[in-house]
Amino acid sequence: SSPADMARCFDMVTNVNAAIMGLDHLGLAVGKRASLVVLDAGNPIEAVRLRPDRLCVIARGKVVAERTKQETRLSIAGRPSQVNRRHTSA
Repeated sequence: SSPADMARCFDMVTNVNAAIMGLDHLGLAVGKRASLVVLDAGNPIEAVRLRPDRLCVIARGKVVAERTKQETRLSIAGRPSQVNRRHTSA
């Protein structure tokens, strides 16, 4: 999938989904019930491509689950000590 396709998929399962279902009371705006998931992703493309960990879940404006960010450290001679799964632009 192209980056534009992945961004469109992310938008469909977030913003567009509530509108299609007529759920006008949901969303990130004053007076709406905010239910959302905070992902360990730098942008919508990473959210689709990497299947990142959920860092926080908020239901109806209240935090219902949290987890700390997990980091992996390598101890292999001649290799970097950290793994970066994130997309970097060239």
